[in-house]
Amino acid sequence: MSTRHWVAAGLAAVVTVAVGAGCAKEQGSGGDSSQIVIGADLELSGPAAVQGEAYQRALKLVAADINKTGIKVGGKTKKIKLVIKDNKSDPAESLTVAKSLIDNDHVAAMVGAGASPTTIPIIPTVEQRKVPLVSMGSSDAIVKPVRKYVFKTPGNTDVIGDIMLKAFAKKKIKKIAVLSVDNAYGQAGLKVWQQLDKEGKIDLVAHEAFPDSVKDLSVQATKVTSADPDAVVVWAIPPQSGLAAKALRQHKYPGDHVYYDTGAGSELFVKGAGAASEGSYMVHSRVLAGNEITATTPAAQTEKNFFTEYSAKYGNFSGFAPMAADALNLIVAGIKKAGSADSQDIQKAMENLDYDGTFGTYQFSPSNHGGVNESSLTVLQVKNGTWSLSDLG
Repeated sequence: MSTRHWVAAGLAAVVTVAVGAGCAKEQGSGGDSSQIVIGADLELSGPAAVQGEAYQRALKLVAADINKTGIKVGGKTKKIKLVIKDNKSDPAESLTVAKSLIDNDHVAAMVGAGASPTTIPIIPTVEQRKVPLVSMGSSDAIVKPVRKYVFKTPGNTDVIGDIMLKAFAKKKIKKIAVLSVDNAYGQAGLKVWQQLDKEGKIDLVAHEAFPDSVKDLSVQATKVTSADPDAVVVWAIPPQSGLAAKALRQHKYPGDHVYYDTGAGSELFVKGAGAASEGSYMVHSRVLAGNEITATTPAAQTEKNFFTEYSAKYGNFSGFAPMAADALNLIVAGIKKAGSADSQDIQKAMENLDYDGTFGTYQFSPSNHGGVNESSLTVLQVKNGTWSLSDLG
């Protein structure tokens, strides 16, 4: 039976950011047997801060909702205590944060990191210390090969590529150019298209990589459009995804020939790109078009509720938020299923978890720690300045 959980916003956030060390009396309790300590390794500053802010907001809403009634563990009602720390969007700092959360804060499990470059360096540590981690990074390298204690919420890179490929088939698109950020996340995206090119499923006519600190993508846009592609695929988060949209439009490249991966799902993409984003496509959960969701199933109701409540609380909706919400809820579902806050018990329960979340449906197994099912993702399009469901989904 699937576990369904939706976030009730508007509640007073009871999350605290803990500092300092202490000797834990009980694993994952931080010395207080009435609480379960969950760590969050987030990008609250640096190039990926647009993600980190949305993640933090979502985690606070989820924790507040959970703590409204608490969690029954071993006959006791316990509350979640979040310890949120900033990894500064830096891989080395992320490792320092992860070690501190485990060694000093004695967390039972961890949410994060929020990006592929900041997640991959901490994998050996969480595996060695046997602490479950649910990442919001999208790269397949996070969960392939399967690591016992590492899970993730975004759709796997090859799944996103497959969905785009089906959309291309509908529009008879063959020649592809790729613009990708030059880090683990962008490199994973490029690898998908290189493989599809090798298999003869597309013709990769151009590729340009760029640093996550780039301020202008005019040169890269010139190079990829000069190859006369049928479509341009952009693998980047804001603000770079927005810069790509502007640069391509300046070259009079039509918006409805540009496709983005899930990383462009921040509210800042459309805001930053403005009219240049109109017509663009993106693979994402349908929750991003929450106003168009008809809640005819419990899963759809979960998505619509989260979209509505998060938007009411913060004034807009971020496509990153549901990934973090699901990360924490997956850990809590593991605690409930195990009836224990012991890290190894949580891992065993999560590894056999079937869960309907705000971002989509997860079916974890010993051979699959990856993100949402392919059926949870769709193709959205910017229409009149907002993400909407498209006819390519």
